[in-house]
Amino acid sequence: MSDCIIEMSGLTKRYKSKTAVLNADLKIFKGEIVGLIGKNGAGKSTLLKMIGGLIYPTSGELHFFNRSSGENQSFFERMGVLIENAGLYPHYSAYENLNLLAMAYGLKDRNKQIEKLLQLVGLDHKNTAKVKSYSMGMKQRLGIAIALLGSPDVLILDEPINGLDPEGIVEIRQLILELNKDGLTIIISSHFLEELSKIATKYAIIHQGEIVEVISREELLQKCEERIEIGVDEAKTAIPVLERELQISKYKVAYGQTLYVYDRNIEIRQITKVLVDHGVSVDSIYKHKQSLEQYFLERTESAGDHYD
Repeated sequence: MSDCIIEMSGLTKRYKSKTAVLNADLKIFKGEIVGLIGKNGAGKSTLLKMIGGLIYPTSGELHFFNRSSGENQSFFERMGVLIENAGLYPHYSAYENLNLLAMAYGLKDRNKQIEKLLQLVGLDHKNTAKVKSYSMGMKQRLGIAIALLGSPDVLILDEPINGLDPEGIVEIRQLILELNKDGLTIIISSHFLEELSKIATKYAIIHQGEIVEVISREELLQKCEERIEIGVDEAKTAIPVLERELQISKYKVAYGQTLYVYDRNIEIRQITKVLVDHGVSVDSIYKHKQSLEQYFLERTESAGDHYD
């Protein structure tokens, strides 16, 4: 049985003359934390709303648990969704907010579930303070608790750290990681790749409504890892020399004529000297370090502008 719980193929959403999402293809597997990264207005919220059943796609296919979403709308009940504002009642306490929704959902043993959820997100169920007095971080945690009512299989969070102070960001990050430990699949959008890199296991980069790249956490970190890039006539002639003389073991060959060396205890001057001494011509050599933000900007800029 496949662990793919959400699959979208050619998912598109148009509003009159504006295309918000175009031909989105993405597979999401059980237990993943998928980071949807894109600039403001890139289409992140629209895509999440389609996944969460808040809006219908104009075209394309959306499958949950290997079945079409059109076959059974109850699949959307297995989604916990926090997009934009949580829709809190400001003059009620956290417990009262959850209790109202739990009654509307017809949940059994709601008192026990509410207490458990509030404890999970770090709020006191006995606190009678009105939500209007809460900090932004506390409101976000309550919003996540509301999204978790009914024990969903997938949690969808749209920009959950927007407007939070550093302490609030850390609290939400720890909460997301804790929820994921129990096997909850999480889809989280943000335009802060640096923060997403601390929690996501996979990234989908979206630009002007199109998913331009899907990349795993390991692949992304490797692309941005500090390395020495060496340009030679043939990499296969340089490798034995570097292995033998400098005991270099962490390297990668790119395009046949470029070597990426990841051994951090090796200096550029050492590599240059050894190669030249053994008759290997060095065309270029430099240290490369790309930030996650730089990588994101390169991918979105290379995608260009496709439509109005």
